[in-house]
Amino acid sequence: MKSIVFLVSGGGGNLKFLYLALKNNFISGCRLSVIADRECGALDFARKHNIENHLIIYKRSEPEAFKEILQRIKPDIIVTNWHKIIDGNTVGQYIGKFINLHYSLLPAFGGLIGVEPIKRAYEQGCKFIGPTCHLVDEGVDTGKILAQAVFTTERPFEEAVNLMFRDGCLVLLNGIQQVLGQSLLTKHSSSSCTTLSPALDFYDALFNEIFWKELAAS
Repeated sequence: MKSIVFLVSGGGGNLKFLYLALKNNFISGCRLSVIADRECGALDFARKHNIENHLIIYKRSEPEAFKEILQRIKPDIIVTNWHKIIDGNTVGQYIGKFINLHYSLLPAFGGLIGVEPIKRAYEQGCKFIGPTCHLVDEGVDTGKILAQAVFTTERPFEEAVNLMFRDGCLVLLNGIQQVLGQSLLTKHSSSSCTTLSPALDFYDALFNEIFWKELAAS
């Protein structure tokens, strides 16, 4: 059983995606836990659904409490959704296990957070955008790229934000599988979505509108 830790500061959309994928038996072989650096929607979700959770005060100069929890959990993957940069010592201790999801085709618009990369792409007239899952190193959005998706900007901004979230969830799953060196999907098919690299099997059959509506309501 692989351990996936989410570091959360916000609403926890990616956490909800993995939780619902497990709940619906789309993926298996992993367990989730949450470490929050503040009260937030993601922490509330973890509490509501009995996901192991911890609330800590984190400073780069004082990472001891954070490292102590990581040592107890023994994570295989650490998804960095905190609104802050992790100290280099902790990143080095878990090198190759920290991953991040960024809403641009890195290396474009590195260092921006949330939907800001999407806004910048629209302002500068980019024709293609998409999310990137990458390893975390001591730089900012400079780690090795694991997975990406791409789509055009020939759509309203609000639609692009929604599509970025959905593709981002799938790209994150791709990145997790790259690090683990194994698939978590319970079903496989030769059918795949060609806009994701690596391609994710069974994209249309599993992650359909019913699934995304359930996620939006969670």
